[in-house]
Amino acid sequence: MFQAFYTGLSGMYSFSQNLDVVSNNIANMNTPGYRGSESFYQSIGNSDELGGGYGTQISGLGYRFTPGDVKQTGSATDLAISGNGMFVLLKGDQLLYTRAGQFEFNEDNILVDKTSGLEVAQIDNNGKLTRIDISSQRTKAPSQTTSVNLTGNISSDQSQVLVEDISVYNKLGEKKTISIRLTNQFSTVSGQWQVEVLDESNTVMETQTILFDNAGTPIPGANTVSFNVSDSLGGTTGITLNFGQSGDYTGTTSISGGTTSTIKVDNIDGHALAQLTGAKFNAQGELLLSYSNGDEDTTVRLALANFTNESALQKYEGSIFSANDVSSRTIEHADNSGMGKVISESIEMSNVDLSKEFADMIIIQRGYQASSKVLNVANQMLEQLYESTRGR
Repeated sequence: MFQAFYTGLSGMYSFSQNLDVVSNNIANMNTPGYRGSESFYQSIGNSDELGGGYGTQISGLGYRFTPGDVKQTGSATDLAISGNGMFVLLKGDQLLYTRAGQFEFNEDNILVDKTSGLEVAQIDNNGKLTRIDISSQRTKAPSQTTSVNLTGNISSDQSQVLVEDISVYNKLGEKKTISIRLTNQFSTVSGQWQVEVLDESNTVMETQTILFDNAGTPIPGANTVSFNVSDSLGGTTGITLNFGQSGDYTGTTSISGGTTSTIKVDNIDGHALAQLTGAKFNAQGELLLSYSNGDEDTTVRLALANFTNESALQKYEGSIFSANDVSSRTIEHADNSGMGKVISESIEMSNVDLSKEFADMIIIQRGYQASSKVLNVANQMLEQLYESTRGR
């Protein structure tokens, strides 16, 4: 009879602990990346031949790793995962894991978790986990123009053709605007065009000729024009105009086309000093850096970790987990080897199911009431026993 008191008390205590877990789940229902917790009950002691025991206790917690809803935020460095995997965070030599992709670049241009300040990991070219640091990529050094490729037709029926507003860059990254004036010299040499390169003030910087064969494609050795542009330090940069190859109609041609020529610039290399204007991730976890000159570079690629044995994960803090047993862990790029895809400008919310938590609360309440009833009945029985010993 006395054991009933302790058994009922253990039930009340265990149910109250479970209620703490449920209340914490509900409190974190809007916490990004939060994983709902489960309480595990354990019987105390072995049952005797009459089926009695010593009550119950909470033996530990488990975590639900089902995906939560994904919410769009509009922030380029907020990330969610569609499918398997967790983001990897670095704390010294320790690896930590989370589904809460609330990231930002700190003042040192390192990608970190907003709440904990932990560094987000990438897999580098050597297969090692390293932090994501873009401090050396805030600007792009200027690159000189070496070649200008032209395509389209220069109509042999026209006497003169002008291609204007071509932007090129000298070795200092200074932008220069040139034009190309082509003058028909077929009356002198069949298939020959005089090419004049003009600067911003329409002053001729270079004059050369190019030749086309009877099929209208450039003749080798007479299909390029080289010229120099100056810079503010008194130097010059050599640039080549490429008109295509013999027998290749994808470059420049010269055939009859009436009064219309379609020649245009197809590709120009080089650029000015460029500033970083944006950073975002694609579905494969690649970081795309956008620059003021229109360039976009693909640099690092996020690391994701997946555990086939999710019980190896233990709560570290908030929505971050640690793992002492990594035998079931796989670390890979997003969208590789069963890993999920990265969803940019979004975060994954808590996976707490409110209806389940309410159902658990009802069960906890009933169990607590029943355990307290056991104490009440045991107390009444003992009171009756004491009354009987008094001879009443």
